[in-house]
Amino acid sequence: MVKKLLVIFTYSEDTAKMFSETIKHYGLYYQVVGSAVLVFAQRGEDLLELLLDIDKEMLKGFRYLLKDVDDNTKIDAFYLIREVPNTVNLEELADRLIHTVISDVFYEVNILFHPIIDLKTGKVFAYEALCRPPIKITDLLSIGKSTSAYTEDFCRTKAIKSASEKLKGNTKLFINFHPRFLTDPFKVFGDFISTALSYNLQPSRVVIELTEYEELRLSVVRNFISFLKEEGVKVALDDVGSGYSGLFYLSELKPDYIKIDMELIRDIHKNNFKKVIVNHLIQMAHTENIRVVCEGIEKKEELEWLRHAGVDYAQGFLFAKPSPEPNSSLVEKIAKILIET
Repeated sequence: MVKKLLVIFTYSEDTAKMFSETIKHYGLYYQVVGSAVLVFAQRGEDLLELLLDIDKEMLKGFRYLLKDVDDNTKIDAFYLIREVPNTVNLEELADRLIHTVISDVFYEVNILFHPIIDLKTGKVFAYEALCRPPIKITDLLSIGKSTSAYTEDFCRTKAIKSASEKLKGNTKLFINFHPRFLTDPFKVFGDFISTALSYNLQPSRVVIELTEYEELRLSVVRNFISFLKEEGVKVALDDVGSGYSGLFYLSELKPDYIKIDMELIRDIHKNNFKKVIVNHLIQMAHTENIRVVCEGIEKKEELEWLRHAGVDYAQGFLFAKPSPEPNSSLVEKIAKILIET
């Protein structure tokens, strides 16, 4: 029977023995050969789960070997020595493991839609697309460059396809972009625009939501935003108010929308300091004709304060939880009750 073999080349026999104690908790068969730990599994998914769960600091610096073996394969010190040139680092291992199970992992990806409400009309203005693979997307993004890039691109494509089928009229679609994938922004967004058009989703309905934009190079982003606006795509900055850098990028990039950090929204009706900060953010944004979205709203009191403060759009569990089947009519009925009472 063919099975997966993962060899972890550690620093010493003592390290290998210590590491094998960690492996034991995952119910996988293993053995120690010198300073190497051999882990056997029937499925690549089992090895991937092990890799994603174990403390990354523990895994750093080791070399890895991933092979398919059968019951007749003799694995000893000589076998491992011969295979040393084929070893890889942690990032390469993650990519290889993901690609061994990629079809199963991505077959099960769900796209959820979270409504964003226009507080003047009570109508659903937009939906934010949220990608939910069976493996945490933060884990996929944290290791493996080609894997994480593939994950990000796959989720965007599936979100566009799903939105083209489920979002009616001129409802906008907010899609997250992580800055680590903007090394070649014109190619990335050229592909993105082409994908949107291929699914009959007009670029003017799309809002690119930049997350963790502190990592962005200002000159690159300015050019990229200019390119987007030429195509009719809008831009939003996420988590504005969470630190100085958010205010800096707000002043430098002049996005179409800002999303105020949800930590500032939590219990804002009880906190005068939060009120002052959010009031200033709203005033600064509106001075530059930037619309304001507040996310993470869970209490009616938060919503009431934000409405009176002049927030344009609201998002949060108070209206609805993310769902694979957006139901604007139901959300709007709830919004109407919340806004009018």
